[in-house]
Amino acid sequence: MFQRIKNMAAPELAGWLAMVMLHSNTIPTTVSLILGYKAILPPLSMVLLTWAGLGLYFWRAVYQHDMLYMVSNGIGFMLNSILLAIIVFPWG
Repeated sequence: MFQRIKNMAAPELAGWLAMVMLHSNTIPTTVSLILGYKAILPPLSMVLLTWAGLGLYFWRAVYQHDMLYMVSNGIGFMLNSILLAIIVFPWG
């Protein structure tokens, strides 16, 4: 695996790094809420639009067989689904 990463072209590696960075932004809020800490929730409309956009991007990535975007949008869709569930069905 590390050999494959080492042999990646810089733009491809940048794409994977960007994916990790972009999808990491929902993790602190989600984890804080799950653990019972106070956190500022994003507006429902923002999460819904992000969720819908990621779903459409995922559909496009599957059609084009683009592994980076399939992984990225799948992860983003999953993380935003968790955040959406927390907003719509609050507990605690």
